[in-house]
Amino acid sequence: MLTSALRPARPLAKAGSSIRPVIASRSFHASRIARDHFLDANEEAFNKRALDEANTKPVLVDFYAEWCQPCRVLTPLLKSHTGPETEYDLMTVNVDDYPELAAKFKVSALPTVVAFKNGAVKNKFVGFRGDADIKKFLGML
Repeated sequence: MLTSALRPARPLAKAGSSIRPVIASRSFHASRIARDHFLDANEEAFNKRALDEANTKPVLVDFYAEWCQPCRVLTPLLKSHTGPETEYDLMTVNVDDYPELAAKFKVSALPTVVAFKNGAVKNKFVGFRGDADIKKFLGML
């Protein structure tokens, strides 16, 4: 059977036949990584996840800005150390969109990473850190 490159081949039903071609629908769902990386979080998501006193899994909140070059390098490093297979979650907050949130946690330079556990600040670092420093930081939580 010849098929077009734009259209998948479908079995043809005979006239008067009750057999119809089956077209499978594609279902979408959230993966575990999507649930453990909260990228570009708003204030409501921040309050629900980072400030949740019942949350025993540490959440690293990466305060960043689009124009910040060190932020662009740090975020992928943080992603590699967080997620469903680790003990840590990651949340990113754009300080240009939520300056009052950044001010509340005394973010004065970028990037700034604040670690929360049980709704409280556990640790913080300012500026770019390499892979070894990130591992050391996570070990202190």
